[in-house]
Amino acid sequence: MPEASAPAASLNRPSFGIRLAREQCFVCWMTAVENPPVPRKSPERLRREHHDYLVALERRGILFGAGPFVDEKGVRRGVGMMIIRAASTAAARRIAMGEPYTKAGLRRIEITPWQRNEGTVRLTINFADGELTIDGRAYALAPKG
Repeated sequence: MPEASAPAASLNRPSFGIRLAREQCFVCWMTAVENPPVPRKSPERLRREHHDYLVALERRGILFGAGPFVDEKGVRRGVGMMIIRAASTAAARRIAMGEPYTKAGLRRIEITPWQRNEGTVRLTINFADGELTIDGRAYALAPKG
């Protein structure tokens, strides 16, 4: 779970007479800096730190999703975005500014508050086959240790 969440009253207000299970999130739009500084770290190290940072946010329940803008042909369209859970825009900004490429001055982040109101996640765990399926994508389960 995230460290803090938005007040329940603001998230659970009726919409068109329907009480929705809202979740306060923040979309962090990442763009490249026009004249970036020369990084002090190698590209490999920055990439690893970026990945480790996102995995740590995911494990703490803060990261809703993240990734680059890539079309169906694999062509990159800009940098990317991450969606995080936070109690406020200020808290979201602190989290987003910790992203290694941003800390290094190589990316700029614009934050947009977003409430998830609708959507579906389909999750199936098939223990007999050792398979986890999320929204139609299957993954092999393996015990740790």
